[in-house]
Amino acid sequence: MSYKKLGRRIQRAREDAGLSQEQLARMLGCSQPTLSNYEKGKSRVYLAQLQRFAELLNKPASFFLEAMEPTNTDDEPFDEAEDSITSEPLPDSDSYIEDVVKLLRELPRENRRMVYEYALWQQYKLGRNTIKW
Repeated sequence: MSYKKLGRRIQRAREDAGLSQEQLARMLGCSQPTLSNYEKGKSRVYLAQLQRFAELLNKPASFFLEAMEPTNTDDEPFDEAEDSITSEPLPDSDSYIEDVVKLLRELPRENRRMVYEYALWQQYKLGRNTIKW
């Protein structure tokens, strides 16, 4: 996930809207340095914040979320593993869900948060947004 790429998208959307960092920060309810850190990719932006950026800057949420998709194409072992995973049908059993939960528990906390945000994003894309912004 590229926070710098996401930050560039935020900056571009802000500039397209003709807003200064100070103006957008005021609208968001944060400080100008905080917004600057978002734009530089130095601070993490959560999904709820991205939704607010989308609303204020008149951009679809996908404009920002696409910047967060993996772009590493040089990782051949990962590509092979991904191909084998996606070629197999997903089981409908509860044991599959239990396996996913076990995998999540083994991840560091920060990685679990990213998986959670990714799942929220997938729900959002499917129009099943159950989170209130």
